[in-house]
Amino acid sequence: MPTASAHEPSLLLSEPSELILLEQQGLSFGQQLGAPAEDAQSLLASPRYASFVSVIERDLAELSSRDGIALSQFPLDPQRLNYVFDARWLRSPRARFQLVGVVNRLDMRFATPKECGQLRLIYRLSLQPEGRPVVRLPMTVNVIRPLPMAPGGSCRAMAQQWRALPSTASERVAAVGRRVARLPPMSGLETNFQNLHGPGTPDADDHAEYVLRSFEVRRERLVPRLLLNTPRADLDAAERKALVGWIAKNFMDIDAGRSVLPDRFLATRAISVSPRGLSRPANRVFSSLLASELDSRVFAELPYAKAKMARSPRGLLRRLDGFTCTGCHQSRAVAGFHLPGEERDPDQTFNALAVGVSPHLHEELGWRGRMLASIAEGATFVEPRPFPERPTASGLYGSHCGLGDPSFADWTCQAGLECRDSHHDEVGFCAPVLRSSGDACENARVVARPGASGDQLVADPPEVCQGEPPDSIPCITNRYGFPLGSCSVACARPGTRSGSSVCAMMLVSGYEQVCFPLEEPIEDCVRKRGLVAAMTTRACSVDEPCRDDYGCGRYPGSAPGTGACVPPYFLFDFRVDGPRLDR
Repeated sequence: MPTASAHEPSLLLSEPSELILLEQQGLSFGQQLGAPAEDAQSLLASPRYASFVSVIERDLAELSSRDGIALSQFPLDPQRLNYVFDARWLRSPRARFQLVGVVNRLDMRFATPKECGQLRLIYRLSLQPEGRPVVRLPMTVNVIRPLPMAPGGSCRAMAQQWRALPSTASERVAAVGRRVARLPPMSGLETNFQNLHGPGTPDADDHAEYVLRSFEVRRERLVPRLLLNTPRADLDAAERKALVGWIAKNFMDIDAGRSVLPDRFLATRAISVSPRGLSRPANRVFSSLLASELDSRVFAELPYAKAKMARSPRGLLRRLDGFTCTGCHQSRAVAGFHLPGEERDPDQTFNALAVGVSPHLHEELGWRGRMLASIAEGATFVEPRPFPERPTASGLYGSHCGLGDPSFADWTCQAGLECRDSHHDEVGFCAPVLRSSGDACENARVVARPGASGDQLVADPPEVCQGEPPDSIPCITNRYGFPLGSCSVACARPGTRSGSSVCAMMLVSGYEQVCFPLEEPIEDCVRKRGLVAAMTTRACSVDEPCRDDYGCGRYPGSAPGTGACVPPYFLFDFRVDGPRLDR
């Protein structure tokens, strides 16, 4: 039966059964690094992995020294509720990196002019606690294998090879294994990991930070390198002036999505924040850096009439923001990730993700596929790279939509949906006119605030969901961990679907404080203590995505690739803190 992994295999392989076979054929993380075994302790025998771990440990030591950060999760410290990534996982014999995706990034050739883009092998850190199921942790690493050009500089043959992958799974796995073995060796590695997770408060989100880094292979070590199209946040006035000049000179390349920011502006480390995507100033590096230039109309006279995508100053900066590591990773993502991967155990329903790709990645595959086909046919591909938050024109539920700015005028919604001004920004999202189960019901404005405890949230009054008081569906507000609120009501039969809604078991406020510290399986604790309840929410699948800041989680009886929309931090695999037995 098709699952959420049933994508075009020439672009993405993410079916767990195929990935397990590919690991056995040489695509395991340890084999890519030349390590003697797959557990993290054994990986340290690889100079590449050891040098990578040293950099991450220094990052964590620096970021964990800030105010408000707990030194450990247990015992609970009510004054320090922001928990950090445990660096010991990277050296543990209980930890390993699972292959969660093989991604053809021929579309990255704009940044690799001597290559046909890259093949990316995506791995996710997992932990095997004693006597417990495998726990996946919020960290991915991406091994980069260059896709070489043919003599004469053509990428046509490479595109044709990937389009010709066999249709049967066993033959496809064998073909991919052979092709990867013939590629040039690993040239780099990228990582995205959650360095911090903290609880929500009356004026702040249940929030997280993510470290983004890129490395190059140098003398068998992994050395940090500059991040693509991601400027430093500390550019001085002269550097900002030079950046403005570069933007004006490269306007049409920016519009097309093929610009490459010069090294002198770039950062080597970035930190993205979640939830709320590009409404968070930290995720919009260009807009934050150049706010005064925008206000002074420095960008007013650029040739917007010739542009296809960036048709206004605000649209231009938002386009640049979307090309940064921070902006892209927080655009239509699942808790800061685009390929967290499906659960390998098909029978696991508690704390299990039903859809292992983000709405951004799933939708952008269409554009990538058109590019691949064009190159395979020897044609010139001219379609601009889409905004990462709006890869298609479909206007489905959750799609981002325009609120008046000319750059987003054609970001409309399907019939029956309206553009909801959720964060008082230039972009909203498509939502039903009549709010029902799982729909947003509490708009908010984000106010930047330094420190580890997240930005300040100024929420609007909760709205009435479907029905008339007192019989209307209640709005569960953000303070209980539901970004933008969620229309939800108690239900009697978990697994029952009605229209776009489904009855699913949801965790109840306070479960972390009660159950996380106990030497007891979390699933037993929440059930015995009444900390889980049957509530209505929106049903989901890869083609029926959740709105921003919600993940598609499995529930008992759900068909493969289908689930219920839940706040992603209700899934413990998306947070560094968690139940004692599972950490």
